[in-house]
Amino acid sequence: MASPRYIVAGIDTEVGKTVVSALLVRALRADYWKPIQCGLPRDSEAIERICRIECHKETYCLKTPCSPHLAAKKEGVHIAAKDLIPPKCTRPLVIEGTGGILAPLNDREVWFDAAKTWDAKWILVHRHYLGSLNHFLLTLSFLQTHTIPLAGVVFNGEGDPETEKMLLKKAKTSCLGRIPWHPSFGIPSHKP
Repeated sequence: MASPRYIVAGIDTEVGKTVVSALLVRALRADYWKPIQCGLPRDSEAIERICRIECHKETYCLKTPCSPHLAAKKEGVHIAAKDLIPPKCTRPLVIEGTGGILAPLNDREVWFDAAKTWDAKWILVHRHYLGSLNHFLLTLSFLQTHTIPLAGVVFNGEGDPETEKMLLKKAKTSCLGRIPWHPSFGIPSHKP
């Protein structure tokens, strides 16, 4: 029997996926894999430092902090969804997404095209900011259209309890936790 996998997906970039991934790695005593890294320092370096584990190597590690398709083009690399194969693990595996679920990998494929094949439970990270409700509902609509059930939602930052209750009802899932928003928690940003 394969070890369980958890995909940490965000409604946007810089919403706290790495922080949530670190919390899950610690709580589940899990392995960590970020298939595509865009920008340095690598998120796996932060996970290794915080969780004191050795992370699985990225399939694509790009220096340019932008969307995967553009970073790959600038660095002369072609990203293909079929090449993103989760590592074999004896422990649970936490897989951190890159940007939002529709972040383009190339001219035809998006991040979801790879992730949908990984037989994993999905956890959606929502950070409160102007426009975040729209980003959440668009992401949710896309996942529901593709019959991807959520294992739960993690709220990052201060929010409105009634709004969160409405989002959870629409998502037909529960809140897995709330973390206070902090720009880094010691995890560097990839913004240029």
